[in-house]
Amino acid sequence: MTETTAEATAIPDAIGYGFAEIAALATLRGGEAGVLSAEALRVAGYLDNTDMVSAGASSLVARGLAKAESDGLLSVSGPTAAVAAVLSSASRRIEISLLTAEGGDSVICMEGEDLHLLFQPRAYFTWWAMAQRPDVTAAEANLLVIKQHLRDNPHGGATLRRREDPTGQTLYVKKGGDESWTIGLSTPGQKDIAETRGVDDAVLLGQIQIIRQD
Repeated sequence: MTETTAEATAIPDAIGYGFAEIAALATLRGGEAGVLSAEALRVAGYLDNTDMVSAGASSLVARGLAKAESDGLLSVSGPTAAVAAVLSSASRRIEISLLTAEGGDSVICMEGEDLHLLFQPRAYFTWWAMAQRPDVTAAEANLLVIKQHLRDNPHGGATLRRREDPTGQTLYVKKGGDESWTIGLSTPGQKDIAETRGVDDAVLLGQIQIIRQD
């Protein structure tokens, strides 16, 4: 399958893709980046399933998000090309887990050289892609996601990690006082997490930048 390219600005506020469609888009260019992106979006198990990838491609065509060329290859443009491009070229995948008393889910922030997209899971194994706000840095965008979640769920929590980091270092965040945060850092296997209380936005942003390896 082949694709055409598009700018990140072509992404609307949000556009949804089913898991088979994501699998099809992740295989367009092939390569390790596409596999890592598929793992982040929980569809890696479908990449070698020809029937599933074909079903995803057919769905994209039926929705007008892709075109089947005369040679049988798949061509995408506009927002879908931007999604396909970041899936196959991202060098940084930030996973933000949003936790509540009832459970939680994750937002995946994928960053390529010129594309920064956020993927949010919805019902029926769909993912909604949206462009990062152009007036903030990637780290600031991550901070805004965490702040909004804890504003809506003051008794919840959030974690942030860079999926490419082999150490697995994870930042934990929960609400402190009215204008502060409580944070902690951990690595896999670590039993106790030392908390730092009374952290302001600037310190929290600095910790996010460290985890991101900016």
